[in-house]
This record gives sequence, C-alpha cells and structure tokens, in this order.
Amino acid sequence: MNITNSNGENRWKPLVTIFILGLLLLVYYKSGLSEKITIENFRELGSNSYTPLMIIGAMTIAWTFPLPASIFFFITPLLYPPVESTIIITTGSLLGSSSGYIAARNVGGSYADKYRSNKITQFLQRHSTLASIFALRIVPSSPHFLINYGAGILKIPIHIFLISTFFAIGIKGYLYSAAVNSGVGASSLSEALGMDTILPLFALAALAMLGKILKEKIDKNQND
Repeated sequence: MNITNSNGENRWKPLVTIFILGLLLLVYYKSGLSEKITIENFRELGSNSYTPLMIIGAMTIAWTFPLPASIFFFITPLLYPPVESTIIITTGSLLGSSSGYIAARNVGGSYADKYRSNKITQFLQRHSTLASIFALRIVPSSPHFLINYGAGILKIPIHIFLISTFFAIGIKGYLYSAAVNSGVGASSLSEALGMDTILPLFALAALAMLGKILKEKIDKNQND
C-alpha cells in the first residue's frame, strides 16, 4: 500500500497532525485550565506544586492555537519570583511555539494556505534569519501564533526558530516578570508595564535588525 504522495511525502502526516491538534484542543477545554488559571485564583494556585505544570500545559496549547496567552505573562509573576516565572513562561512558550510550527509544517493544504498571505509570513519569507525572528518575538504584543505558523509554513530551520524564540522570550519574560513583581497592585499586564520595560524591548529588536542589515552588507561587500 502506497502511503506517500507524488513528492514522496507521507500522505497520512497531515491527518495525524490534525487529529493530534484536535485532541490537544479537546483536552484543554475539558481540563478547565483556562478557568482555573485566573487572577482571582492566583493565591490558591501559588500553593499548589503542580501549578507550574498547569501553566506550561495551558501555554503550550494556547500557543499552538490562536488562543489568548498574554495572561500567563501576568499571572505567573504573581505566583513566583522573576527567575522562576521566566523559566515557566519560556518553557511553555517554547513548547507551544514548537507545536504551532510542527502543525503548520505538517498539515499544509488549505489550512496553512490562509496564513501564507499574512504580513508576518511574508516578512519571514524575506527575512528568515535568527535576528529577524528574535526581533519579531521580543517586541511587546508580538503576534506569536502567526510567527509560529509562518515559520512552519516556510519550513524555516527548526534550530533557528527555537534559538531565536528561546532568547527573545527569555529576555522578554524576565523583564515582564520583574515589572509585574514590582507592581503587584496592577490588575493587568499593560498596567504593570512601564516605559522602562517596553523601551528596552524595542531597543533590542532594533539592534537585532541593525545587526542583520550590517551582516548582509558585509557579506555583500565580501562577495563583490
């Protein structure tokens, strides 16, 4: 029985991927994680040793699908010190980003085609370097879901995708965690963040893009 298409790819891969994604989404809604991890429940959650795993699991699914995930950058620092909070946020983000990347890379077809014309995907098609992905990730209110799917659709090398995500989310997560931790009275992430947190993120994004441009010019001069 031939299970490959004309390009030599496994024809069952998209179906298996869709099945796994559907199963993950079902588990997420049935588990009630979205209802349990709320600002109102954070004190009770903080005393539970399984809470880090719950947050990582919820972030993984939220980052795999177009579900709200910014709340985890606010809730987690309320439960844990900045370093621990950063580890949890980065782990959940990496797992969710990897899932979204794999989904877009394996499903293909009409499901993925609708993301090909997206501005993020088009940007990544022109700039698929580590510095470019880092810059997209680190700015506030970054469209993480679109970055995950755009990178998967374009089949950007997984090591470039993960390394850039790790450093961008690690830095961003720590700055957010420190900001929220120092402004415990805030009721939302946007309220907790000040210019002293946001400006460094934009500065790092600008430096990453500047470094990319300079490298391209140096490479071009060497080839001339």
